[in-house]
Parts: sequence; structure tokens; C-alpha cells
Amino acid sequence: MDAKKLGKKIKLARVEMDMTQADLAQATEIMQKSISRYERGQSLPTLETLEKIAKVLKKSFGYFLDE
Repeated sequence: MDAKKLGKKIKLARVEMDMTQADLAQATEIMQKSISRYERGQSLPTLETLEKIAKVLKKSFGYFLDE
């Protein structure tokens, strides 16, 4: 999984939902610092974490895993 591509998809989906990183962090119970790292492609979320993000952003799990 390409961390940079995944990060761009997370950010795009978050912006489409008109959410800040802090909003997403609160909704998913993930630290805002972690959300920032995911979006910048500096780290990869676990599949469980990605599932939480996908649910809150109203995207299918596959949307984020698609290359």
C-alpha cells in the first residue's frame, strides 16, 4: 500500500465531508497527530483504523485500498 496515495485519498475524502483533521480525529477517536501523519504519507494506519476512518468519511473500505 502506497502511504502517499492513501494519505491523499484520506485528505480528499475528509475535505469533501467539510471536516478538519481535529473533527476526524474526534469522530474516529484517533489522535489528530496520527491523522496528520496518515495524510502526509508518513505512516500507514492499521486496517482497523482505516476502517474507522472510512466509516466516518462515508467511503467504502475499498476506496482507500484501490491503487
